[in-house]
Amino acid sequence: MKELIEILPQIIIYIVIGFSFAKTFHFVALKQNNYSIEHILTLSLVLGYIIWNILHLIPISISYTIDTLGMIVVAIFLGYVSGMVLRSKKFIYVLDRLKIHDTPYVYYWDSIMDNDFPMKVIIGYEKCTYEGMLHNYESYSNNPHMVLAAYVLKDENGKIKEDNSKKDNIVIVLDSASAKYVKVIYYTESRECTDIQNLVKANESIGG
Repeated sequence: MKELIEILPQIIIYIVIGFSFAKTFHFVALKQNNYSIEHILTLSLVLGYIIWNILHLIPISISYTIDTLGMIVVAIFLGYVSGMVLRSKKFIYVLDRLKIHDTPYVYYWDSIMDNDFPMKVIIGYEKCTYEGMLHNYESYSNNPHMVLAAYVLKDENGKIKEDNSKKDNIVIVLDSASAKYVKVIYYTESRECTDIQNLVKANESIGG
């Protein structure tokens, strides 16, 4: 028991460092953390132990307290970088080159989202259609709420009922779960267009 009490502070530090990394990673990568408390503690302990020992290979030390705080900051930074790498389209490109035709995202909407260029979205409902620029969207969902700006509302016959395409002080929040379809139109320079062009060529090849 005495030995456990003596190493308990160090274990807590491992958990804090590991949890800082894991929480930042899940937040940036838009991945929900649905693990049990036991799993989270174990994962944080392992990650913290690894990060702690790797960083201790660097022959620089100020004081125990400052070193520990620095490791927590580094863990947050590493979690952020790891999350951004996972979300990067280049990472998906690498997977494609490795013949791994799967998405690292839990929710497919995240895989079609373009974070570099604007996207136009058309959301069709039973008796109306909204068309506008995607301003924001809800994470952790395959049927997210979407915020459209510069949008127009059309009736079932395609007639414009409300035109806010030139108004810069109005947005609308729409629930895609009740929509019949969601159409995405990418900016011409979007990397997504390159992937789609390859699919179009493949389709022509197969069909021809």
